[in-house]
Amino acid sequence: MVDARNEHAADQPEERRAGSSGKRREQRGQGGVKGGNPTPWAGERGRRGDGGERANRTDRPGPSRQSPEALVAQLLVQVVTQGQSLDVALGRILQQAQPTHRGLVQAMGYEVLRHYEALVFWRDQLLERPVPAKSAVVAFLILVGLERIRGARREASRSVNATVQAARELGHPWATGLLNAVLRRAARQIEEGQDPMSSAPAAVQARMPDWLFARLTADWGADQAGALGEALASHPPMTLRIAGRETDRASYLDVLAATDIAATPTDFSPRGVNLQHPLDVDRLPQFAEGRVSVQDEAAQWVVDLLDLSREQRVLDACSAPGGKTLAMLQHEPGVHVTAVDIDLTRMARVQENLERGKVVARLIVGDAAQPSAWWDGEPFDRILADVPCSATGVIRRHPDIKRLRRADDLAPLCARQASILDALWPLLRSGGRMVYATCSILNQENAAQVAAFLDRHPDARALPMNVSWGIEQRDAAGRTLGRQVFPQREGHDGFYYAVLEKA
Repeated sequence: MVDARNEHAADQPEERRAGSSGKRREQRGQGGVKGGNPTPWAGERGRRGDGGERANRTDRPGPSRQSPEALVAQLLVQVVTQGQSLDVALGRILQQAQPTHRGLVQAMGYEVLRHYEALVFWRDQLLERPVPAKSAVVAFLILVGLERIRGARREASRSVNATVQAARELGHPWATGLLNAVLRRAARQIEEGQDPMSSAPAAVQARMPDWLFARLTADWGADQAGALGEALASHPPMTLRIAGRETDRASYLDVLAATDIAATPTDFSPRGVNLQHPLDVDRLPQFAEGRVSVQDEAAQWVVDLLDLSREQRVLDACSAPGGKTLAMLQHEPGVHVTAVDIDLTRMARVQENLERGKVVARLIVGDAAQPSAWWDGEPFDRILADVPCSATGVIRRHPDIKRLRRADDLAPLCARQASILDALWPLLRSGGRMVYATCSILNQENAAQVAAFLDRHPDARALPMNVSWGIEQRDAAGRTLGRQVFPQREGHDGFYYAVLEKA
């Protein structure tokens, strides 16, 4: 994950985040600005209206000369209309950017996607007619300009001029009048203290697609759904995990202070540190030596929940990219860890992580739902089932989830989670402990999933957790069903944990 290179952000198997690509396309008819002059570009559109194809060209104008605004508009075309993952699309776009522009392109791309629903609503309120679908890049360029105005990172007039210039770079000079009119009107709204979102539906104000907001409202209520939307649209912190055996947190904070890197301890993890500003890991003291890793605070709680001790056989069943595997071995070097992942390429990331930390695990490429293909028959004392999920708890780190995930993805995801749980349970010894984890904030994948598992397996019970984080989940019969963690502004991500003990 490029965003701050956060280990937790990268700690989501691709299977979790891969949405059903290309299912939905932005459909637009004619365009024009409300209250503006008749669109002078309408006649030109017939001569030059090939925006969708032009948006994908990387050979004109010269890539090194493209502005950040033009590059971000093309990035949005690839993610929103073509259903590509942000990681993949951004990697290509950054190769086209000037080195001095790459940080800005990345930041703008993430911010537009985090606030996408609100920006689209604002744009559509400003337009008299939608922008033609074949000129999708222009429609996205308006979003880029609105985000620059909303974020107030520069004078509004400079944002307008830069966006208008980007239209020319992308081969759409016919759209300069439209962009100029729309963005200047938006800037006036801000200057006059108007709230463009005052009439927006609740889902738009929460910056969520309708289906997701409806799910969260059903699970947690409208007020909590709105608060979750605010948290998931915020910029996440870059959080570090201190290995602990050779470096304690207080000492490492002193090291950071000595190198002018501002940081504070995390609220809940005794090993966590939040950086005031994200930076490249190459600048982190002791990162190369494996004494510190980038990992969200909520992900750090795994090692405590597993209650590890020497000589235990431990299975990390969906291990890539290996952040939690590394954390286990650094927390208790005496355990024997088997790390399984279905993807060979992603298993290479596990190996890289372990090598950096100078620890060793048995690595197996296999399907967690089909252990008969790789299990040696000896039971495990501990199992981590960090299963594929909707990743709705980490949307701020992966805002393309909102564009790529669909409501009908949930049923097959839940079926996959149940199959993994059922397949792994026989591998756990009697008296052993399995930790079920997701980075989801949807009840269907979490407490409801565990309740159904307990119903299927009478020899299982969910243990209460004596922790200060999260909200304990219970069913009507009073059974504890784990703890739900909501994302916190300036804090940890959204997560869910259940600790399952075998009779």
